[in-house]
Amino acid sequence: MDISRCKVMVPGSSANVGSGFDVFGLAVSIYSYFSLQNNNEITYIGRDDIDKDLAKNTVFTSFSRVLKEFKQDVPKVGIWIKNHIPIKRGLGSSSVAIIGGLSLGYVYLLSRGLLTEELSNFNTFKERIILPLGVEIEGHPDNITPSVVGGFTVSGIDGSMKYYKVSVPENLHFVFVIPEFDVSTQSARSVLPEKYERKDVISNIRSAISLILGFINNDPDLISVGLNDRLHQPYRSNLYKGFEKLLKLSKNEVSERFIGSFVSGSGPTICCVFYSQPSFSEIEKLRDFLKLNNLTSYDIQILSVDNYGTRLIET
Repeated sequence: MDISRCKVMVPGSSANVGSGFDVFGLAVSIYSYFSLQNNNEITYIGRDDIDKDLAKNTVFTSFSRVLKEFKQDVPKVGIWIKNHIPIKRGLGSSSVAIIGGLSLGYVYLLSRGLLTEELSNFNTFKERIILPLGVEIEGHPDNITPSVVGGFTVSGIDGSMKYYKVSVPENLHFVFVIPEFDVSTQSARSVLPEKYERKDVISNIRSAISLILGFINNDPDLISVGLNDRLHQPYRSNLYKGFEKLLKLSKNEVSERFIGSFVSGSGPTICCVFYSQPSFSEIEKLRDFLKLNNLTSYDIQILSVDNYGTRLIET
């Protein structure tokens, strides 16, 4: 294998997905690309800034973690990164960086014949090595899992690595409204209560089951119910500087094809779900709503679900 021609492609992800706090995740069609290069530095192309110090760079430290797992010395290599995913905006950028580095570890080990025949299969390596190490590094599975395996995932079913994956219907489309400010995961967690009312927990159980069944059966009404949340979105709304108003959008304000909206990850990005590709006029209605509420400085990304997860491409 010519490692200089092998690139890793990792999809971004949206965690929580309404009622699935810390459990649900969705891989979406926005990507970062990674490859090894013959120098000792980080080459970065993309939006936002990253730490280019190898010792502090998440991609490189994750790459090093895999080699240590296989008792190999870390070589003098550099890493090339092309990133399309906004950083600290709720689209899983940190998980993508971790997965990118772990996957480059696979590329390096495979090129030197250091993997067993079984682990030489990238899908097997993803399940047995990348997924558990990624969760260990990140500390939670709801972004790591969908970006690794694709689709809609229910993570940590057994309290560990076990997950359930649903391939989301292709007619569902997701419009991500991405504000220009960021919200840290730590800040978003700090506003959550230690205890919840029983009625709120019951409501979220009902919604979570509805969302899973909605994706499996391609049922927009069940999906709409499933996006309702009482465990994290209400408490975090003040962090979003007005963009949380998108959570109250109705069909009357957009169209019959509008299903509902939710906070992506810990925010501040808000995702609006449509039953089929949204039209220009529907997007303009979203923009009109934002303008009416004096909300400016944002980007809009119309994405679909990535049902495949992390993969290798040769250039």
